[in-house]
Amino acid sequence: MIASLIYWVVVVGLIVWGVWMAILSAYWASQKQNGNIFFIAIMNTLGALAGLLVWWVFNNQDWQYYWLSSTVKTTNLLGIVLICYVVLIVIEFIQGRGIKPEAAK
Repeated sequence: MIASLIYWVVVVGLIVWGVWMAILSAYWASQKQNGNIFFIAIMNTLGALAGLLVWWVFNNQDWQYYWLSSTVKTTNLLGIVLICYVVLIVIEFIQGRGIKPEAAK
């Protein structure tokens, strides 16, 4: 029971966080605030690493039982969410690069 609760809270939390960060990234890209986008990319990288850790633990029944004393049948949704995070992070790193000022004449 607790394993199922933790798994689905993490999956839904990563989905909500990813959608919110994509919306903020689009807004900041329209405002030309590249530093904020770069910071969001770093935050999303940390979230993706945490999601990868959960994916690693929950895809092994023995690890689930060791850490949580119960098991849950996982779906491919967490893997798809992590792939979307990687795509979002790459886009954010590209968009978040600082604009180089023009050379003074």
